[in-house]
Amino acid sequence: MQLNMKIRDRLSLQFTLMFSVVLLVLLVSIYLLVEHNRKKSFYDKLEDRATTTAQFYLAEDNLSEENFSKVLRNYPRSLARESIRIYNDRYQPAFIREDSVKWNKEVIRRVITEKHIHFEENELQVAGLYYEDNSGNFSVIAAAYDMNGLEHMKELRWIMLLGYGCSLLITYLLGRIFARIALSPISRIISNVRIIRASSLDKRLHINKGKRDEITELSTTINNLLEHLEQSFEAQRSFIANASHELRTPISSIIGEAEITLMQDRQTQEYKTTLHNVIEDATRLNAIINSLLELVQANIDSNELQPVRLDELLWEAADEWGNKGAIGKVTLHYHAFNNPQKVTIQGNRYLLFIALGNIIKNAIKFSGKKEVHCELDVTTDNIIITVRDQGIGIPQSDLHKIFQPFYRSANAITYTGFGIGLSLAEKIVRLHNGKIEVSSVLGQGTEFRLLFPV
Repeated sequence: MQLNMKIRDRLSLQFTLMFSVVLLVLLVSIYLLVEHNRKKSFYDKLEDRATTTAQFYLAEDNLSEENFSKVLRNYPRSLARESIRIYNDRYQPAFIREDSVKWNKEVIRRVITEKHIHFEENELQVAGLYYEDNSGNFSVIAAAYDMNGLEHMKELRWIMLLGYGCSLLITYLLGRIFARIALSPISRIISNVRIIRASSLDKRLHINKGKRDEITELSTTINNLLEHLEQSFEAQRSFIANASHELRTPISSIIGEAEITLMQDRQTQEYKTTLHNVIEDATRLNAIINSLLELVQANIDSNELQPVRLDELLWEAADEWGNKGAIGKVTLHYHAFNNPQKVTIQGNRYLLFIALGNIIKNAIKFSGKKEVHCELDVTTDNIIITVRDQGIGIPQSDLHKIFQPFYRSANAITYTGFGIGLSLAEKIVRLHNGKIEVSSVLGQGTEFRLLFPV
């Protein structure tokens, strides 16, 4: 049943439980303190009775007539089940005859030795004192039952029990009210999220800009998740549309070439030309499929993570693609850093090599014979790889589209490619918690900045 309990009810019970423990400790402490004071007060009262009794029997000749009259006025007031006994130093009763109440020598010896004693016996509180007089020294022992004090303590117990129960009930009800108020923003979030479907991923939760509490952070996180989902769904729709278009072109070309060739008998050379065209289209189709597979499978398993030095990786990528064209096409520059760990991240080396390679390959392709500059820099927060070319540039209106699968700018149509390389590179960088910044001037060149968090 506890598994199905709502958070509101669980919070109310937990709050009530904590309050009950604190209140119980407080009430028990108060009760014990009051009980201690009751006993102490009654012991003091017993000592007063013992002193009064001793003065009544022993001090008449030592007190003035007025003071002795005060003793006589105090003495008649007795306590419940009161008994007072006086013993001399030989443990014999004096002045008051022993009846059912007798004290053994051990108790009298304690009075003589300690001068003042307090103890409890058979519901009675007992106080003993050693009284020194010119007519002799005596042990006075007074015992009584604190009926009024115990009745008051009984009433206090009932009041505390009743107050404890009422307090727990009120605390539980207040806890439910406050839990409902505290969780109401979450209830609103749940209601708003329930109406969001795949067709309405553009909707967002309301965020109070003036607050920075946990509810705001939760709403922001959900909005970010919705943003990613919307982008993923949009990318998926765009991917399917573009992929079907890109795959249809070479397939249609292959089918068309074959059908035209088979319409009539042809010379051997014509068949060879047709087969050559079919091979070219099939090769292009194979390249598209391989690129699509790389794009779809570009994910990181935690078991594939390893330390990757970005300075070494940049050198390898630049060397790999720079050597495929004219010598000296790619130049490297490393800004000073004294610790290799500063340019080391946890990642998938193969995927990072693909991302860097695609960007450098594009820079080489669109630069013609001009140099491509690669730099590595380290700041407080990021490791920055910059790839700068002197190529055809990218129109400003196209900068936000270049990472979409199969998208190609109008001025890049004459260059070979499928529009997948930058999309794959951007996905790989994001998988490594990084980002890509792009700036470009049409006709002058483009700069890609890959930022990886330190």
